[in-house]
Amino acid sequence: MEEKKERFLDGIIRELCEEMDIKLEKLSNDWILQLSKDGKIRHITRNHFDINPHSSSEIADDKYATYEVLKSQEVPVIEHTILFNPAKMSRYVTDEGIWSTVEEEFSKHKCLVVKPNQGYEGEGIELCHTKKEVEKAIEKLFQTCLSISICPYYHIETEYRTFYLKGEVHLIYGKNKPIVIGDGQATMEELLTNMNFPNRKAARDNLSALDMTYVPEKGERVEISWKHNLSGGSIPEVLEKGELYDKIKNLSIRAGKALNMNFATIDIIQTVEGKLYVMEANAGICAELFTKVVEGSYGTVKEIYRKALIDMFNT
Repeated sequence: MEEKKERFLDGIIRELCEEMDIKLEKLSNDWILQLSKDGKIRHITRNHFDINPHSSSEIADDKYATYEVLKSQEVPVIEHTILFNPAKMSRYVTDEGIWSTVEEEFSKHKCLVVKPNQGYEGEGIELCHTKKEVEKAIEKLFQTCLSISICPYYHIETEYRTFYLKGEVHLIYGKNKPIVIGDGQATMEELLTNMNFPNRKAARDNLSALDMTYVPEKGERVEISWKHNLSGGSIPEVLEKGELYDKIKNLSIRAGKALNMNFATIDIIQTVEGKLYVMEANAGICAELFTKVVEGSYGTVKEIYRKALIDMFNT
């Protein structure tokens, strides 16, 4: 039998447990990491740490719920409108149905982002420029989703990921959308041949909207995708401390406290006009792709996890 490859997070936790004299056991086909020290037992499931209130984790893992909580406490946040699946959640759907809401939102914004309320790495998210595209995206998501959100499209300059722990921010990095630069001869397909995408499925989804036969002019910059996910090829860049860092940090702290989170990654966008909004919060802490791309970042991420384990055993 082929030996199972150790997950990125499992490897870091194993190293930390050895260094911190914590007993580590893997349960339920490695889905549960059970940590024991000084008579205390704590758990990590997948990438969720035994440190957040259960209700806060559920809110953070639901994009519309996150929006409502942050809006209620006047934290700047991307606008969301929820749509319930009429076939499976009919008790939450009015007699008018969902399409009048969709019509109203599209008439107001002219361009909508359709997304599953629970999801990650940009999967299932569609940018829609016509009502027909909106309808197709909604119908597709309702094949698997109980609820979805529609949002106005924000012209994003940079998306930032912040690592929030107990009222402090320990790391901020920006995600720059992947581009290719034309030479006046090669087609898009040829220019993309040597690009290394961390997630092949995400890359395929991103590339599906491109004309692979197009030949960009020399020096022409072509965005591969409107999304900022690292899995789809975006490039992370650690944000240095300064005025922008402080603004993003302060907004992340406001969001973390409003959601009653102890440990989370909180994503914040900066629009082309320079405005900052919370996009979403994540109760599951993922950093594998970041450490693969940014040299020397493994130690930084490991220290964040170390602080999380210390807090887990101090509560």
